[in-house]
Amino acid sequence: MIFKRQEGFRFKFEEPVQITFSIYENGRVNHGQTAMADLLDISPRGLKMFTEVDLGVNPPPLDIHFVLDTQEVRAFGEVIWSRPFGTGKQYGVFFNNQGPVEDLIIEELKLRRKREAAEAKKQSNH
Repeated sequence: MIFKRQEGFRFKFEEPVQITFSIYENGRVNHGQTAMADLLDISPRGLKMFTEVDLGVNPPPLDIHFVLDTQEVRAFGEVIWSRPFGTGKQYGVFFNNQGPVEDLIIEELKLRRKREAAEAKKQSNH
């Protein structure tokens, strides 16, 4: 699978953010197949995650949940690439045409960055 990133920006986390995901089977979310992953980086239209769960050769679509600042983001994602990494795999997940999700990701990243900058400034003053 080859996919060129054409994003305007990509936010990389110093500390991975915990996310949960479930797989879609027969057009429905299978909550019995829920697992955890580390969110490594994100853009409004996709993310890179690491998990020890092997999603197979042709991974099913994913129902992904995470919090970047205060609000939960829920997105439908398609795995577009994978590569072995350490004890698991990294996956590239694409959010196809989900305007409200894109807007929420941008807003949450802005708020998170503001909070992180304020915390860093506070620590440097002490």
